[in-house]
Amino acid sequence: MNSVNDPAYEVLPAHRGDSFREHVVRAYEDAPSDWQKVLGDQLHFQWGVFDHPDSPRPVSLDEAGLRHLERQLAIATGLGPEHSTPGRVLDVGCGWGATLRHLARVFPDCRRLDGINISAEQLAHCAEHVRGADRRVHLYLCDAADIAALPDAEQPYDLVVVRGTITHFPPEVYETATEALAQRMRPGALLVISETLYSEEFLADERPLPSDTDHLALGHRKSLRYVTDVLRDRGFDVRDQRVLPSAEDAARWVLELKSNIDVHFPEEASPPLEAIRSMAATLAVVLLQHEASVHSIVAERREAA
Repeated sequence: MNSVNDPAYEVLPAHRGDSFREHVVRAYEDAPSDWQKVLGDQLHFQWGVFDHPDSPRPVSLDEAGLRHLERQLAIATGLGPEHSTPGRVLDVGCGWGATLRHLARVFPDCRRLDGINISAEQLAHCAEHVRGADRRVHLYLCDAADIAALPDAEQPYDLVVVRGTITHFPPEVYETATEALAQRMRPGALLVISETLYSEEFLADERPLPSDTDHLALGHRKSLRYVTDVLRDRGFDVRDQRVLPSAEDAARWVLELKSNIDVHFPEEASPPLEAIRSMAATLAVVLLQHEASVHSIVAERREAA
């Protein structure tokens, strides 16, 4: 256990109002043990790579989620030798800590790894299972719009990871957070994004999600063009952009989540898990029809003009 003088995470005050913030918090109020029944023990919650049909054996959700993360990091570190050993890392929307745990493992010489999240439930799990095992990890209850307020601004970030988080941001929060990241990252630092993005045609025909049924806080869907335009306008150059995982792997992933919910919660689950159950089949079709795709984006902080 952490002592009073060494808290599990630090709470940073919010500097702006955001009515959607509490909506996101409610999406992750369930016990981590319930989410583990759906996602796997490691709690990777950003799609998965199964490599079907090349993989010679069944691949668990834990392994598929880790493969996805490893593929993204291989793309980023492969851009040049200067990106191989970051000195300070930030995980925006660190969730239950699966990505932070892996980053700490693959970058043993990294001096400091920071994680921010607005879910106290998730941060408590992350503190116990990640920070408790590695004192280089620092956790903050912090809105993405307040990234500029993170401590030690004189120590810029060399690598920032944002996986499955932008989907929760209202546009103004995404734009504010991207601008703040540009201020806190050194020139040449890499920003690694994984996000579910929608075609312009799909978004043009889409009906807004009613707030009282949007239990996963997915009401602010975005296009690839919008996300990358904001990056370029705020000081980043897109170095790599691709669909990852494939549509087939993404569809399989979401259908496996539904299968796990059906097995472990046959009668009724919490509203967020029920939302996954009800949307899984439709989302799988949308993915297979390429109306939505999971995009991996690696952007580099541009040199100041």
